[in-house]
Amino acid sequence: MNVEAKGKDEKYYTVGMDLGSIKLNGFDCYLFGTPGLLRFSVMRNIVTSGSDGIIFIFDAAAPEKDDSAIVILNSIRKILPSSTPVVFLANKQDIEGARPPEIIQSQNYLSEKSKIFPTSTKTGLNIKESITHLVNVIYEEYSSLIQILKTYETDIQGLGEELKKDRTEMRDLLNNLEIKRFIEMDRVRKTYKVRSGLKYLA
Repeated sequence: MNVEAKGKDEKYYTVGMDLGSIKLNGFDCYLFGTPGLLRFSVMRNIVTSGSDGIIFIFDAAAPEKDDSAIVILNSIRKILPSSTPVVFLANKQDIEGARPPEIIQSQNYLSEKSKIFPTSTKTGLNIKESITHLVNVIYEEYSSLIQILKTYETDIQGLGEELKKDRTEMRDLLNNLEIKRFIEMDRVRKTYKVRSGLKYLA
């Protein structure tokens, strides 16, 4: 699903959002594509809020777009916690003269620890690999919490004490984990079950 508008250059641009999903280990990973033009900052902020991770795309064939890309990247970083993982794509590697990842990293002063994939959304080069990498990083962030969750599946009060959260905070946490499909709630019995299949992807 996408929302697009035709620009003065006769090309189509995302003005709302793109929505897609990919199934990994039986889990649906939802991908929300935000507008890449500076003037759509309000929509970008709405879509970005609450994300578990970011896939940030650089146009490897158009270095003149880097300045706008960095402005967008910095605005996204202000919205999300500093721990939110970011994976970068050096896209359009199918085009002759496209910059390799290390050049984009250097030109845009990205951290040496940044993970940058050479990609092509046209040919599919490294698209699944980049998503898999991001999902694994997110899983690592959640893995310690998942282990605790497994211990307290029938004892929500004990979980709250372990995590030092009050009743309202626990409700919000469990609702959030259910939305993300990490757990399945049984509100009648006041228990939950950690979903099977949560593991590091090869």
